Amino acid sequence: MRRRSLWPREHGAYFQLAIPLVTACLVRAPTVPAILLAVGAAFAFLANEPLLVLLGHRGSRQREADRPRARSRLAMLAGGALVLGVIGLELSPPAVPAAAIVAVPVLALVAFAWRRAEHTIAGELVAAIALTGASLPVLVASGASLEHAMETWLGFALGFCASVLAVHLVMARHKRTPPKTDRAIAVAVIAALAAGLATGHNVFAIASPLVVLAAGLGIAPPSAAKLRAIGVAIVVAAIAASAIALIR
Repeated sequence: MRRRSLWPREHGAYFQLAIPLVTACLVRAPTVPAILLAVGAAFAFLANEPLLVLLGHRGSRQREADRPRARSRLAMLAGGALVLGVIGLELSPPAVPAAAIVAVPVLALVAFAWRRAEHTIAGELVAAIALTGASLPVLVASGASLEHAMETWLGFALGFCASVLAVHLVMARHKRTPPKTDRAIAVAVIAALAAGLATGHNVFAIASPLVVLAAGLGIAPPSAAKLRAIGVAIVVAAIAASAIALIR
């Protein structure tokens, strides 16, 4: 019997973590503490799948079959994330407040995962905020001001949140009983984010490629069969957001 992978299955989450992290390392030359924090964040992300297996969220059969492997993988990754994070923060005291800020959505995400609610709209929005938040202490550890780092994080967080809402709209369109309240909330939030683009603020400037794409998907949702193409478009828009963050 072929063993199942213990890599995280949510492909979009890889980009929500990686693109802001890479951007943070390009905005300013990364210091040793910044590199430690970035690698620690990656380890923490990779620890999610073995944790879900041990909690039984991937099914009782996989939990029984992969318990020893998941336990050792979780210990290695979670332990590595903790050690690297502590050392990175010890070497860069200014990054401690940034890490404390990001800890709030991270803990909320853990709570959603514990309740098996990470794939609800609320859970995926919290995930987008938490994953993009890994860039915040990394930027501060590289010498950026907390204000500048916050603007970069919030730009990516808003953009990815808009894309999460847009994807849910696309999926809801093809359900037999689409949740009208979810659709109304999603359209309202995307419209509010789009309106913010007129301010020219850094947060909205960085978010703009993802928000514009999300607005288009919300106004004219394509077929759910095109979810893969939508995912590619979101990645391209996120890279454009990264380019904006680099030049501002």
